[in-house]
Amino acid sequence: MKKTMVKECFTLLLVLSFCYSKAQVKKENILTAWDGMTKMVVETAKAMPETHYSFKPTTELRDFAEQMAHTSGANYLFASVVKLETPDPNPITDTKEKKEVIAQMENSFAFIRSGIQKLRVEDLAEEIEFFGNKMSRLQSILIMTSHLQREHGKTTIYVRLKGVAPGPSGGW
Repeated sequence: MKKTMVKECFTLLLVLSFCYSKAQVKKENILTAWDGMTKMVVETAKAMPETHYSFKPTTELRDFAEQMAHTSGANYLFASVVKLETPDPNPITDTKEKKEVIAQMENSFAFIRSGIQKLRVEDLAEEIEFFGNKMSRLQSILIMTSHLQREHGKTTIYVRLKGVAPGPSGGW
């Protein structure tokens, strides 16, 4: 699984680098990729029984519900990447109820998708400030999706330790 995710991330960077260098990045491709990653993460959250939402693989780690909330919260944190403002107040709560955690996740993914839909191709080349660094909006989107893949990799460990199959792998 880890090799597959590394391979997917590398392929993602390679494909996007090529596309960007040829100025052929299409918003539709980004949306398709985002939809695939949304499905992967949300289906994993749905697969985990609610009784395991408080499961922690070790005492130092977040429990499953907190891991899911971290992913949802990161989506809102990255909102500026796709020209959206972070909602105030933050819609992520510390709930452990499966239905609420999934609703928060779905809403955060839909929020980012709405921002991607508003982007123009020219916006992808725009230089923005991202966590103290200047970079293109496309580069910041790649970082955002890389974070999402990494966090989903952690989530996969949680569900596997409980004998549950994660949602189908997806991405670029």
